[in-house]
Amino acid sequence: METEAMAEPVGLLENKQSTGYPEVDELKKRLLRSPTDADTWSSLFELVRSLHNEQLLHATFVSVLEKYPGSGHLLAGLVELELSRGNKSSAEVIFNNNLFNVPSVELWQSYLQYVRDNNGQGDGSMESRSTIIDCFKLVLDNVGVDREAGQIWIDYIEFINSAQTHAPYEEQQKTELLRETYQAAVSIPLLKVEEIWKSYDAFENSVDRMGAKQQMSKVSPSYMTARTALREMNRIWDQIKSTQGPHGLPQPPRWSLREVEHLDAWKRCLKWELDNPLRLNEHELQKRVIYTYGQMCMDLWLYPEVWIEFAEYYASIGQQNEALTKLLTASSVLPNSLAVQFAYAEAAEKMKQLETSKQVYETVIATQRTHIEEINAKYSRKLGKLDKKLEKASSKQPAHNEQDSSDSDVDNIGMPQDDASMASDSDTNDGAAFGEDARAKQAEKQAMQLRKAVEQRKDALKQQQSDELADKCEMYTLAWVMYLRYMQRSEGIDAVRQLLKRSRSEPAGYMTHHFYVAAALMEYHVGKRPNVASKLLEHYSKNFSEVPEYIYEYMSYLINSGDDTNARALFERFHSTAAGDTTDMWSMFADFEYNYGDLGAIDKLDRRFIEKFNNESVLTRMATRYSYLNVNCVAVNEFGFPYRKDMQLHSGRNAGQSHNVGSMYEDMAGMDVDAQDYLPSGSDTVPNVGVASVTGRYLDKNQLLAPVMPGRFARPALNMLQEYNPVVEPFVPPESPMTAGSGSMDHRNGPTAFLPSPQFRSLLDQGDVLSYVAACVAAPDTSAFDSQPINPDALLNAIMQFNPGSPTMPSNYRPLCYMPWASRPDHPHQPYSAGNTGYYRNERGGGRSYSSRSQSRGRYSDNEGYRGRYHGNDGHRGGYGHSPRHNLHGVPPHRQPPYSRNPGYPADNRPPYRGHGPRFNARSGYRGRP
Repeated sequence: METEAMAEPVGLLENKQSTGYPEVDELKKRLLRSPTDADTWSSLFELVRSLHNEQLLHATFVSVLEKYPGSGHLLAGLVELELSRGNKSSAEVIFNNNLFNVPSVELWQSYLQYVRDNNGQGDGSMESRSTIIDCFKLVLDNVGVDREAGQIWIDYIEFINSAQTHAPYEEQQKTELLRETYQAAVSIPLLKVEEIWKSYDAFENSVDRMGAKQQMSKVSPSYMTARTALREMNRIWDQIKSTQGPHGLPQPPRWSLREVEHLDAWKRCLKWELDNPLRLNEHELQKRVIYTYGQMCMDLWLYPEVWIEFAEYYASIGQQNEALTKLLTASSVLPNSLAVQFAYAEAAEKMKQLETSKQVYETVIATQRTHIEEINAKYSRKLGKLDKKLEKASSKQPAHNEQDSSDSDVDNIGMPQDDASMASDSDTNDGAAFGEDARAKQAEKQAMQLRKAVEQRKDALKQQQSDELADKCEMYTLAWVMYLRYMQRSEGIDAVRQLLKRSRSEPAGYMTHHFYVAAALMEYHVGKRPNVASKLLEHYSKNFSEVPEYIYEYMSYLINSGDDTNARALFERFHSTAAGDTTDMWSMFADFEYNYGDLGAIDKLDRRFIEKFNNESVLTRMATRYSYLNVNCVAVNEFGFPYRKDMQLHSGRNAGQSHNVGSMYEDMAGMDVDAQDYLPSGSDTVPNVGVASVTGRYLDKNQLLAPVMPGRFARPALNMLQEYNPVVEPFVPPESPMTAGSGSMDHRNGPTAFLPSPQFRSLLDQGDVLSYVAACVAAPDTSAFDSQPINPDALLNAIMQFNPGSPTMPSNYRPLCYMPWASRPDHPHQPYSAGNTGYYRNERGGGRSYSSRSQSRGRYSDNEGYRGRYHGNDGHRGGYGHSPRHNLHGVPPHRQPPYSRNPGYPADNRPPYRGHGPRFNARSGYRGRP
C-alpha cells in the first residue's frame, strides 16, 4: 500500500486522461483555465468527497496543494487522508516538509495526535510519556502563542495531571511543572484563557490554600494584561475574518475594496503586535511578530509585499540568513513577481553572494522573454487561422456550384446573425425566385461580409496583442535596467558596456527605449564620458524617432549638459515627426527658451505653440511665461485661471515645478464643473481665449461652492425650499412655588436663585420680562458699589418660578445678583446677622437655600439647623458661627481678615486655611465639618 502511495502523487489537473465523471471533468477544464478559482476548487472537493473515491480525492489534494502549498487546512486534510489509507510514511513526509514552514494550529494538532497515537496516548512506559511531553513542548514552542492554541494548552495540562506519582519528590516535580505551565498559559491572549485561569485557581487552592493567594497575585497582572489584549485582538481578527476571501483560499490580488480592507486589517494586526501591548521582552516579542508574519504570509500567499516585509523584518533583527531564505521561498511561490525577484537578488548581493544575484537577474530576463514569445505564438496561431479562413473565402467556387456543409459553416463564421439567416434563406429559396446573376451577387456579398468580419477580428486580435506585449515589454525592459544597475555596482562600467552589446542581439520590439536611455546616462554619470552618451542617444534616436518620450529624454540630456545648439536642432528635427502626444516635448522646450532664450525666439515659439495646440492662446502663453517653478501668482491673481470657465494649460511633465501653471488644475481633472455661475457679476471670459475644462489644485472659498460631479450627486431643488417664520408666543409667568401670605418656600420644586424687587412687580404682571431685567440693571443703588456681574440664566429662572403677587415680600428686598458686594452676608467683613436670613443664594446643590428656623437641611439657619452651614447655636455639623472652627463674628476662617482675635486660632493669630486648624465645637466639643 505504501509503495503504491509513493507512486501516486499525480495531480488531478496534471492527468490528461478523463476521470470517468463528466462533472469532475468539466470542473477540471474550468480550473485549467483559471487555476486560482476558489469557488471551483470548493465545488470540486464537495463533488469528489461525495463520490467516495479515495484515489481521486488524493489526486485533487495534490493538485490544490500545488497552487496553495501554504494552506494548513488542506495539509491537515491530506494527512488525515493518508493516515486513513495507512500511509504513515506519506504523512511523515508531509510533516517534515511543512510543519516548520506553515504556522497552522490545525496542522500541528494533527502532528500531536499522530505522535500520541503512535505512543499509546502515554499510558505505557515512561519513555512514551517523555516522548509525548517533548512533542507537546515542540508544538507549544511553535504555535503556543496563537490565540486558537488554548485547547493544546488544556490538553497538555491534563496530560501532566494524569501522570501517576510514587514518591513525594515526583509529586513536587509534577506540581512545579503544572504551575509553570499554568503561569505560561494565562500570560498569553488565548481564546480559552479565562477557562485556564479558573483551572489554575482551583489547582493552587488544592495545593496550598494559604499560599494560593500569593501565587495567584504573582501572575495576576500578566493574566489581566492578556485578557485585555485578547479583547483588542478579537476586534482585529473579526475584521480579518470578515474580509477574507471565499473558502479561505489565497487569491492573487486584484485590488478590490474587500482585498484592500483585508490587507489593511492584517497590517493593523501586525502593528498591534509590534507595539508590544503584552509588554514582552525582546526575544518573546520577536517570536510573536515572526509568528504573525507567518500567518499573514499563509493567508496572503500571493501578495509580494507581505513576503518582502517579512524578509525585511528578519533583516532588521539581524537574521540575514532567515531573510534570504524567506525571499528564496517567495521567489518560488511568485516566480513572475519582479519585486520579489529583485528583492531576493539584492539580499544576496548584500551578503556578497554575487553569483546567486547574477543568476536571479538572468532567470528573470529569460522568464520575461518567454512570456513575450508565448504571447506572440498565441496570437500568431489565432491570426493564422483567420488568414486561412480568409483565403478559403477568397478561393471559393462560384455560387451556382454545389457547396458542401463545411463550406457553408465557414461562410457563416464571424457574420452577423441577420446576414447568416439571409444566406440560409437564399440557399433554400433560390430556385425560381432568383436567377443566376442574383445568386452570384448574393454569394459575392456573403464573401465580402466574411472578409470584413475576419478583418475586424484580426484588428481586434492585433490590438489585444499590442496591449499585452506593451505590458510584457516594459517588464522585460525593467529587468534589463535592474541588471544594468547590478552590473555597474558589482563589476563596473565595463560590464555595463558588455551588457549593452549583448542587448543588441535581442529581437526588435522586445525592449523599449528606456534601456538605452539608462545605458547612455550611466555612461555620462558613472563613466564620465559625455561624448559616448551623446553618441548613444543619437544612434538610438533613429530607432525611436517616433517615440516622443525618447526625444524628450534626449532633449533633457542635451539641455542639462549645456548643449543648447543641439537641443534646439533636435527639437526642430523631431517635433513634427514624433507620433503620439508631444506636449511634454513642446513644454520642456518652451521652458528652456523662456529661461535662457532671447525674446525674438520666445515670440516665434509662442506663435507656433498657439498654432500647434487648439487650447493655447496668447493669454495661456503669457501665464506660462510669467511664472517660475511653482510661483504662479500672475495666472492666479491677475488672470484668475482657477475661476475662469474651462481654462486649462498644458501642464506637461514638469507641471508645478518649472514652466507653467498647469499644476493648479491636476486635482480637478475629469470633473464636470460649471464655473460660469461663480464668475463675478458682469464678468465674462476674455475674448479670443481657447478653453477646455477647469481643473485645479488651489481651491479657495469661491471654488468650494462649485458643484462636484453633478452627474453622480443630486442637487437640491432650491425653489422648493420654504422660508422659516418662527411664531413668538407671549411670556406667561408660571405659578410660584411660594405660598401667598407665607414666608416659606416649597422645597419640593427646588431652590429659587433670585427674588425680584417688588417695585418692578408690575412689569412681571404684564409679562414683560426683558423690561424687568433692564430696570434692575438701571437701578441707582447698584452702581455705587462693587457689584458682581449678573447671571441671566439664574435671574430668568427665578422670574419663571416667582409669583409677583405675593404680599409678603420685604420692601427693602433686592436681588442678590445686584446686592453690593460689601453689604452681602458672605462678604469677609460682614458679620452674620439673623436679619439677613433669606438673602443667601444657593451656591451648591445640596441644601435648601432659605430657612429662618429649624430647617432640616437648610444651608443657612438661625438656630438649631440640623445640617446648616451657618449656625448660631448647637449646629453640630456647622461650618461657621459659634460651632466648629468658630470665631467671634461667625466669619468663615478662610475669609476672615488676617491677625484677628479669635479663640482657637494659633498663637500668631493667623487664620488657618480651609481644612486645617481647630475643628472642635465650642459647646459640645463635637468634631466639626471641615
